Amino acid sequence: MSKCPVCAESFRKNDLESLAKHLQMTNERNDAAHVGWLREYIPMDNYNGGAFSTALADFFALPDGDLKSWIEKRFIDRFLGDTPHPFIEAMQKPKKSLFLGFAAEYFFYMKQRIKSCSYIIARTDKYDVQRYEAQIVMPELQDVDGKDRSQRELMLRMCESLGVSRDLIVNGAPLPPTIHSIKMWNQISESDHWLEAMGAINTLDLLHSRVLKERGAKYDLYHKGVLDNEWIPDQVKVFLQYIVDPKNDRTAEGLDLMAKHAKELNMVEEVQSTFLRSADAFDRHLQARLTRSKQFEGK
Repeated sequence: MSKCPVCAESFRKNDLESLAKHLQMTNERNDAAHVGWLREYIPMDNYNGGAFSTALADFFALPDGDLKSWIEKRFIDRFLGDTPHPFIEAMQKPKKSLFLGFAAEYFFYMKQRIKSCSYIIARTDKYDVQRYEAQIVMPELQDVDGKDRSQRELMLRMCESLGVSRDLIVNGAPLPPTIHSIKMWNQISESDHWLEAMGAINTLDLLHSRVLKERGAKYDLYHKGVLDNEWIPDQVKVFLQYIVDPKNDRTAEGLDLMAKHAKELNMVEEVQSTFLRSADAFDRHLQARLTRSKQFEGK
């Protein structure tokens, strides 16, 4: 692994032994970030001796050499598996305050998503990648058929239908976990290889992809019965339906492009590492959505 999936310390390619020693050393020092990563991904009974290197190799091994399937599996295990992320669990029976907390933090994530995708376009000469990223960015920056149907606009209309002005969302400030995550995504997009930026930002759209149910996910972003609740305004339902609409789901194409170019450029390890760092940042951002929802309780 050429980079630590926690702190991005660099190692030689295919030097799994050095990565293992690094993770064991940081674990022994009780470094919080590394300890948390290990507890998340590697069973504790494998932390010593050769078993650790073997467990680490098994974790990073690609099923049939398929980077796409590896990313999907890791994403499902982290967010949509038997024990879903608390935000996903809350979205199965959401309250008004949860929708508002969702919007208040997600607004800033979407701003960074546009920047990250634009960085990728600027930093690669691969036309297929530029075209893919442009198809993500442009709907957020222009009207569609004379009507603004961007996620941003639909989300702000959702907030208004719930009694909160768009100015409160737009002129607000994200919580520290989201600030920290955005800073990391921006740094990767600005300074690291464009393919690592894809691994960091484009993979996160998997949260909205219904295709993952076919890959073993136990949960969708929200339970489909939510749309039947009479207390939920129509603008909320429009937003929820839009973000999971298969017509708007481009994650499979993005993963295919990542796998293709990672193989061509011999950068599979870099994409794996950066994806894992981004997944940790995304976890914190989703937690921030929950925290922010508490500020809207009773409003």
